[in-house]
Amino acid sequence: MTLKSSMLLALVMFCLVGGVSTTPGIAAEGVPMNAVLPRAFQSAQLGMTLSEFAAVVPEAKRVSLGGRDQAERTVVVSAKDRPLQRIEYRFYDDRLQEIVIHYHHGEVPGGYPGLLERLRESYGKPMSQNLQEYYTKPEAFSQKKTVWMDHATMASLTETRKMNGDQRELVLAITDRSPQQASKEDQERRQQELSIPIPLPDHPIQNKQAAVLHSASFSPSGR
Repeated sequence: MTLKSSMLLALVMFCLVGGVSTTPGIAAEGVPMNAVLPRAFQSAQLGMTLSEFAAVVPEAKRVSLGGRDQAERTVVVSAKDRPLQRIEYRFYDDRLQEIVIHYHHGEVPGGYPGLLERLRESYGKPMSQNLQEYYTKPEAFSQKKTVWMDHATMASLTETRKMNGDQRELVLAITDRSPQQASKEDQERRQQELSIPIPLPDHPIQNKQAAVLHSASFSPSGR
């Protein structure tokens, strides 16, 4: 066996042992500045509160809105319109952060490629297209994903294919990037605050001065 063949075999074995393998897809050359992604589906709007959501989605009233984790909640509603299967509404800190739409794969004309073409017509050129990942644990399946992104929103189309029985799932997610952006902005603001020049205490000198004062307070002359 040649050295090149040995290295290739080692790489394949590493992916199988780790349980995941990635195949690069088509990466777009950046996000168009005029790209604006949707932030609403039917009556639900990204960023709305849980109470606002319950007011515009009557089906949610029949679903438990409680949960142990008050910061993160997910409301699952069965879809009425075909080929939709169900819709997941994911909340973070009482704000709707993500809408996940599950489709009946067999009822979508053209499947993943057909829906992808429809989304490209509406959303424009994706940031990345047809990125593929393969998993072997706990069960073998593969995922194909295309992602769009603008300054406030991310949209992703994912096809999951289970190797056992060739079952396929088709999911479109719309995610609010504002919480992620806010966290990044907080970090940048903190770095800017720390970069402002201000007089800083010299701890060794400060400790020495405190020791001298403490010693003087207990000396006969300091009484």
